[in-house]
Amino acid sequence: MHAGESTPYGFASYRLRLNVNPEKDINYSIRVPSVRTSSELYINGRLLAKSGRVAKTKDDYIAKNLPYSTTFTADENGVIELVIQAANYVDSRNSGIIRSIKFGSEEAITKDMKISVSMQLLAAIIFLMHSVYAFILFLLGNKEKKLLYFSLLTLCVTLTSLLSNDEKLFHQLFYIGYRWDFRLSNAAFIIGCYALLQCTNHRELPYWRRIYPVYTVMNLGTAGITLLLAPYQVIMLFPVYILLGGIAAVVTLIAIFKKVIADIKSHLLLLFSILALIHHFLWSLIWRESGLSVVHYPFDMIISMGCLASVWFKDYFKMHANTKEIAATLQRMNDHKDQFLANTSHEFKNPLHSILNLSQSILKRERHLLQERSIKELETVLSVGRRLTLILNDLIDVMSLREGNPRLQQKDIWIQPIVTGVLDMLQFNAEVKSVKITNQIPEDFPSVIADENRVIQIVFNLLHNAVKYTNEGVISIQAYTREGRAYIVITDTGIGMDEDMLKRLFRPYEQASTSETMIEGGFGLGLSISKQLVELHGGTLEVSSVLGEGSKFTFSLKLAGLRAEEENDFSNSFEPLASQSMLIQEEVAVSLEKAEIPPAAKPTTTPIEMNRDRPLILIVDDDPVNLQVLEAILPSDEYEITMVTSGKEALAVLDAKEWDLIISDIMMPQMSGYELTRIIRERFTLTELPVLLLTARSQPKDIQSGFLAGANDYVTKPVEPLEIKSRIEALTTVKQIVREQLRLEAAWLQAQIQPHFLFNALNAVTALSDINLDKMRDLLNEFSNFLRNKFSFQNMDGLVPIEEELSLVRSYLYIEKVRFEERLQVVWETDDDYKELKIPFLSIQPLVENAIRHGIMKRARGGKIIIRISVYETHAEITVEDDGIGMDEVQLRRILERKADRSSGVGLINTDQRLKRHFGTGIHIISTLGTGTKVYFVVK
Repeated sequence: MHAGESTPYGFASYRLRLNVNPEKDINYSIRVPSVRTSSELYINGRLLAKSGRVAKTKDDYIAKNLPYSTTFTADENGVIELVIQAANYVDSRNSGIIRSIKFGSEEAITKDMKISVSMQLLAAIIFLMHSVYAFILFLLGNKEKKLLYFSLLTLCVTLTSLLSNDEKLFHQLFYIGYRWDFRLSNAAFIIGCYALLQCTNHRELPYWRRIYPVYTVMNLGTAGITLLLAPYQVIMLFPVYILLGGIAAVVTLIAIFKKVIADIKSHLLLLFSILALIHHFLWSLIWRESGLSVVHYPFDMIISMGCLASVWFKDYFKMHANTKEIAATLQRMNDHKDQFLANTSHEFKNPLHSILNLSQSILKRERHLLQERSIKELETVLSVGRRLTLILNDLIDVMSLREGNPRLQQKDIWIQPIVTGVLDMLQFNAEVKSVKITNQIPEDFPSVIADENRVIQIVFNLLHNAVKYTNEGVISIQAYTREGRAYIVITDTGIGMDEDMLKRLFRPYEQASTSETMIEGGFGLGLSISKQLVELHGGTLEVSSVLGEGSKFTFSLKLAGLRAEEENDFSNSFEPLASQSMLIQEEVAVSLEKAEIPPAAKPTTTPIEMNRDRPLILIVDDDPVNLQVLEAILPSDEYEITMVTSGKEALAVLDAKEWDLIISDIMMPQMSGYELTRIIRERFTLTELPVLLLTARSQPKDIQSGFLAGANDYVTKPVEPLEIKSRIEALTTVKQIVREQLRLEAAWLQAQIQPHFLFNALNAVTALSDINLDKMRDLLNEFSNFLRNKFSFQNMDGLVPIEEELSLVRSYLYIEKVRFEERLQVVWETDDDYKELKIPFLSIQPLVENAIRHGIMKRARGGKIIIRISVYETHAEITVEDDGIGMDEVQLRRILERKADRSSGVGLINTDQRLKRHFGTGIHIISTLGTGTKVYFVVK
């Protein structure tokens, strides 16, 4: 040490002389727990133990502060001279012997050391076990974060205990050096404080909630920095560690006491845990400050962690009990639901069969008196009723299959006619969706032993599922025999399924996500019931599928054998009609005949003469039944209807006519009603082509989505005739008003002649009468032709041959050319085959007049106008170009805006809207201020 200075750095020696009884031959031991930061032990002049290297200079010195012990005997005089040399050059705290040294017999010291090591090892094992099982519960359970933090807390306690408490067991096995000893033990302490805080409901404390984010950053930041610092820098941070640990302890105490006070009986374990934790921290402070060296005492910490772990187990068992209770309740509700569905299905069957009987009777009795449309609608009613009967049977079977008492009447049956009958029922749906169903089962396919009605049910469910999720392509039905069984394979080219869907496919009430497939309908019972029915027959139902490529269902039945083949003659008389293979025999017998279902895959229009007084409506729906219902609601004498089954078909016919209204279902495969509406809105405004959406969902977010897509209105399904007619009338009236406004504007434009143009033309005639009579006569002829074309009042909504429009343009240009002479130059650039074009009347003349009046003649020297007609393979382009004064960007943006206070510009706006109505695009304007303007439009 340096004389006259108080410093923790330097070296020193401690000497102690002990006199013992020389007559007793006893082995003595000494236990040195901690000497900062290196020490050597000499007994009677001999070096017996050391930790680190003691030296006079820092360069020769090695820091190592681990506990050690040694055994020795006294000399012949009973004298023990004990010398401890110590040195410290790295630790800024108090140095030297900081904890009391134990001296005694070898047996006593060894026993004391074993107890201390055992206690510390026991505590470490217990804490490590807590950490492991809490982490496992976190991974296997519901990912409760408090379990993860409890695991982290016990791990930090284990590390801190092994690194810095008493025996420093970790260093005895793996010595990591003085630096990392400091770093890891202090970082573990800080992280442990944070984990302790997270094990409580500390965020419920009102003021702490605001401070917590700052505390988190400080805590984790300090722990991270600690791993990078030198020992003396770590020591400088001790006040920060104490502050962060104290905050965590205080907040934890407040949070736990708040919970305990609210219900002390339910939180006694928490109370014991916090009391034991407080005792541990108090004893740790006393132990560290007093310098006593005692046997390691971990029981208060073990009790604290044990109580805290018991809280988790208590909550787990409570949650488990609640889960069992909820599961039992859900099971009861599920049974009630199945029973309710079965009872409801029974109640529906009698009126349904009555409807089918009456419809069948009327169709059979009155067929020769009914109109073709009425026959078609009655046949649709019968088809829908048959499908509904099978669906009701599915609902009834849910309960019977669950109770284990299904009705099976097995006999020899033939598969091929059954499949044919089911196809007759589903053919209408397939044709509407452009799906081809092929029955590749040969007529001489062997018979099987099965319940005929159940097989019909199985085949119907599998085929109906294939048709439902196949938008276009082929569905094939094949069969083969193997090892005494018949295998029926149904393959489709539909949307397919992913691995997740395949795992839950045969569960009751499971369906593909409506948001992904855009397909609604069904209970999700068909495949589940089909699988159970096949298994009741002793067969199997298997599926393989690739997402986006299709699915394949295969089910097996037992072959009937030779007896069925001998009865082949009888089977030939079995008529493969829908009436014999579609319905399951029920309490009420229904006499059915095979109904011809007219195809509706192509757009169909009501077959009466075109009457433009009727609204022209395009209906888009992938469900043929919905199309039939709407066709029945909207009679052909009031509405002119075209029906398509997809958004793509709707877009294909969008330009075929000038529709008054689009009625579209929302949930359609490939292209939803929302997407179709958005595409329509890119071309037509709300008033130019209204869109009415049909939706089975009436939630505000679904309706809002429709309006955001650009729909004018919506109607919820099932459709009420009065409601949809009222909405159709309102939307078509708006469309008619807008159309009438355009017509009146066009008529006004047609009849309009600027007074100054009329006066100037007459003045030119008068002037020419004195100069050139021939030219005057030509001017009068052109003026007369101009007036005749202007006042012809032809249909402004239709198209006229382009020559009629050009005749008007030439007359107008001749008159203007006479007036302005050399100031106006006209250039014509036309392709040879332009004369076959048809365009709206007054579509070129307003552009020419606008170019002359507002472009060329604004210059004193005049200018040139070019009229260009370019014909391409798919379209033609008509251009009017001038080298007048041009326009800036502000004028370009405003020129086609319709404003209430504008008294001019009607001609361009009207022409633009009429061109959009006919060709989908309007006027395109390119202009540069001071250079000129180019106006063109496309004719398709």
